[in-house]
Amino acid sequence: MDILGARRSIEQKLLMQSVALMALVAVSGTIMGGIVTGSSAVLLDGVFSFVDVVIKIMMLMTAKLVARETSKRFQFGFWQFEPLVLAVEGFFILLIVIYALSSGITDLLSGGRHVDFGPAIYYAIFFTIADTAYYLYVRRINKSLQSNLIKFDNVSWYVDALLEAAILISFVVATMLEGTAYAEWAAYIDPIVLIVLAVQMLPSAIHIIVPSMKQILGWAPSSLHNEVQEIMDRFMEKYNFKDYVTSVQVYGSTRIIEIDILVRKNFPYQTIAEIDAIRNEIDQEIGGNPTEKWVTISFTGTRKWMAKDYLLDEEDDE
Repeated sequence: MDILGARRSIEQKLLMQSVALMALVAVSGTIMGGIVTGSSAVLLDGVFSFVDVVIKIMMLMTAKLVARETSKRFQFGFWQFEPLVLAVEGFFILLIVIYALSSGITDLLSGGRHVDFGPAIYYAIFFTIADTAYYLYVRRINKSLQSNLIKFDNVSWYVDALLEAAILISFVVATMLEGTAYAEWAAYIDPIVLIVLAVQMLPSAIHIIVPSMKQILGWAPSSLHNEVQEIMDRFMEKYNFKDYVTSVQVYGSTRIIEIDILVRKNFPYQTIAEIDAIRNEIDQEIGGNPTEKWVTISFTGTRKWMAKDYLLDEEDDE
């Protein structure tokens, strides 16, 4: 198995592992919140985990599609599925945030919610430790794997660890209030926690939605655009190109780069071998994993065959 195949195999194994473990969290949270303790905060954790299981399965399917590279129907590959799945995850989290906020505010205005904090505390202790440990474990592996799917998948474990930690701290405080002069305030702990958790989850949803929507809409990343422009400026000076136009896009970890080079009529490099040598030189300068980039470099003596650049001046060919 080559290096790319090994990386994709590890990626798929991690996603399958993540699906199984998150399913355990989902079932536990739903039973504990909906049946045992009556806590809306714990139930929110269960609902969030169930939605995340579905998203993780979609991510796993996407990873397997990307590994196929191309097909008869998708001849440019399956890269666009990666940001699409991430956008779905982000919008689902956003829906959960809206539900949690409305539910928390409703419970708060109706006098709070009475919860059996004892079992909920043990639940929160176990899953706070488990979620944090798994999040750190996956983050360490992905430092060398550099998978975009794994990176955003691991966000869900970070969010869930924060949910559990917040539930634990709040329920410990509520338990301490019981049996004191402030016992009546314990009923407000659960809806307050629900609202705080919803607000806490909002940045994570935005962190997923914004970059994935940019990729879906074809938003050219300025960092990659500037990098390619700097490279081509050097080659323009070296080979005395007349002009060039670059177009860039990113889907997940895959970079799409198109470069159209306008050469003068007396351009000294005329053979295919000489042109290919320049292409190889530019490609090497761009660098990166060959399996995670799609580079097209074309040469023309006529401006109309160049891509339309937003800064391109309409001028006559020499």
